[in-house]
Amino acid sequence: MKIAIVDDEKPARSELRYLLEEILPEAEYYEADSAKSADELAKNHVFQAIFLDINLGDVNGMVLASALREHQKKAAIIFVTAYEKHAVQAFELGAVDYILKPFDMERIKKTLNRLKEQGCFQNEEKHEELNKLAVNAGDKIRLLDYNDIIYVEYNQRNSLIHTIHEVYTENYTMTAICERLEKKNFFRIHKSYLVNLNYLEELIPGIGNGYLIRLKHCPNELLPVSRSQMKHLKQLLEL
Repeated sequence: MKIAIVDDEKPARSELRYLLEEILPEAEYYEADSAKSADELAKNHVFQAIFLDINLGDVNGMVLASALREHQKKAAIIFVTAYEKHAVQAFELGAVDYILKPFDMERIKKTLNRLKEQGCFQNEEKHEELNKLAVNAGDKIRLLDYNDIIYVEYNQRNSLIHTIHEVYTENYTMTAICERLEKKNFFRIHKSYLVNLNYLEELIPGIGNGYLIRLKHCPNELLPVSRSQMKHLKQLLEL
């Protein structure tokens, strides 16, 4: 994941970068201090997010945003400025968010959460899919490798994402999770459970003709397999 910070004032760039790195340390950060240097970055990288100052020394940031779109069609634009008067125009240009200076940690975190919810961190880079899922981890956003996810449990309100060491609670719907993971060796065994088949350890007969499964690293959990999905699961496992 790549994030660009465009501001003609170095202290402002450094402060914003510090806050972003505290919350999202996994990202790669790039800085530009002018329209020319921002254009060079846009031509040579694919960014998921661009934090753009409105009052650049050589050009208006809103004008620059339109120009950057030529090379960064999927990047989320977040305008940063010391003035509230540009907010309406910023959103008219399709900005994802609008942040006022001086920067505030909680405000930056809110912006990153908004980007995560809108799927900005999952954009393709050089046409290769990013095999990571963004989740909240305290005051940071963590990118989980798909292979680290054992199973996902949906409780009608949130998705509980189970890994070996932690369980993360997110507001992803099960439909959204399935769209991302089912093509990555995950299988929906039940309306409330999506499992990583790499962790499948046992199929256990349950009540009637039903089955339960046990997954590696979850010895005390037995997850139900719906009858309709059991047939497909057996086909996948060539049973």
